[in-house]
Amino acid sequence: MGGSTQRQDYTDEDYLRFAHRVRTQLALLAGKLKSGQLDHGPCTLGAELELYLTDDTFCPMGQNKALLALINDPHLQLELNRFNLEYNLDPLPAAGAPFRHMATTVQQALAMLNEHARQLNGRVLAVGILPTLQRADFDGCMTDEARYHALARGLRDIRGEPFRIHIEAPEGVVELCSDDVSLEGANTSWQVHLRVPARDFADWYNAIQMVTPLALGMAGNSPLLFGQSLWEETRIALFRQSIDSRGSRHPRWRPPARVAFGEGWVRDSAWELFASSVALYPPILPECSDAPDDALQELRLHQGTVWLWNRPVFDPVEGGHLRIEMRALPAGPTGADMAATTAFLIGAANSLRPRMRELTAALPFRYAEYNLVAAAREGLSARLVWPCKTQIELFDRRLDDIVRELLPASREGLLALGVHADEADQQLALIQARLESGQTGSRWLRAGFHALGGDEHAASALLAQYAQHQADGAPVHTWPRAGRHD
Repeated sequence: MGGSTQRQDYTDEDYLRFAHRVRTQLALLAGKLKSGQLDHGPCTLGAELELYLTDDTFCPMGQNKALLALINDPHLQLELNRFNLEYNLDPLPAAGAPFRHMATTVQQALAMLNEHARQLNGRVLAVGILPTLQRADFDGCMTDEARYHALARGLRDIRGEPFRIHIEAPEGVVELCSDDVSLEGANTSWQVHLRVPARDFADWYNAIQMVTPLALGMAGNSPLLFGQSLWEETRIALFRQSIDSRGSRHPRWRPPARVAFGEGWVRDSAWELFASSVALYPPILPECSDAPDDALQELRLHQGTVWLWNRPVFDPVEGGHLRIEMRALPAGPTGADMAATTAFLIGAANSLRPRMRELTAALPFRYAEYNLVAAAREGLSARLVWPCKTQIELFDRRLDDIVRELLPASREGLLALGVHADEADQQLALIQARLESGQTGSRWLRAGFHALGGDEHAASALLAQYAQHQADGAPVHTWPRAGRHD
């Protein structure tokens, strides 16, 4: 979060120098895109899995540095709060059987991490929001790293007032203030990176934007926060509000949020998204490196402090390439679930990609953003505004019906990427089974929490069953309902 920085305090001169370098690098990026040098290279997939570290009662345990020291694995990194970690999967070709490999890698990583965590009397879990969280868990919980302190201070200085959380649902409401950004660490995600040629970026990006609400709605795994039953994907609201740098000093207008779905469909290239980030958001970490401007180091650092749900990434590796970082999906429930959702998202996006000019004309961007929020609130039962070939007016449809209709197209999109037919069939069959069962991670957690009594003891008992199912690796639609074992 925010890249690698060494300092916590910056001067006015630092901000001016940083802003100058960022604008210089924005022009260099435009040149790279125009030259065609970012149009080459394989289509690859990578992922980051954010995780919770808990004690043996499944309450958060702030020992991420101790666990990191035990494991000494370069794939593992610290996160904002001391009870969070991130495991990075190595990139691999999109062709072949990448999703099966993802699922296996996740399960092996969880087993390895839990084996080491037991030495600390701890557990590692992949779950969007930990149901046992209490407000007191966020007192002094930030990982003691310069970049996190600098990030927190920068966001707080821009906002000029406490961060306010208000999340309301039919079954509950959470409302509180926080003087720092540590509530961001309540959200853990499954973040997928897709490398794409620069010439195809706009269509890929717009297609992923359009399909993301569908994937989010059927992947929900974050219904509980502080004992309250809220959205199917409460993360979407909590993340946006927990680091919202916009205070109340703009009574007549407000700048865009730093956590956003975007400001419109991309018209031409990735440059538009980088340029918007530079123009709309003041720097938070104005740390200048010794790297040449051609590496775009400062532009990349700044982009890392603007949290679009689908974020463009420039990487100087292998002469430079572009990726789309898909950030909306939650961690968990299992490797199989995350891999299958990813397969649907990428396959469906690739199938829609040739039609994006027609589809973006038929779906105004504000309705794509509406779809994201609706999917986060209501999951499989959400009604989304969705374009169709014979459209003469906008109308909404159930999310699960849209997904069913897109499954064959998603298969064709996967095959077009070189994914093996049996791999595509296996992943999309899991999605079909999830739709038929109606059981997502959020629905399993919500039902189990109520069945076990709906209190803090229920949350711990629920997670004991969740942890066992996650370790077994069977997809969530096959899990028996959580309940008392008398």
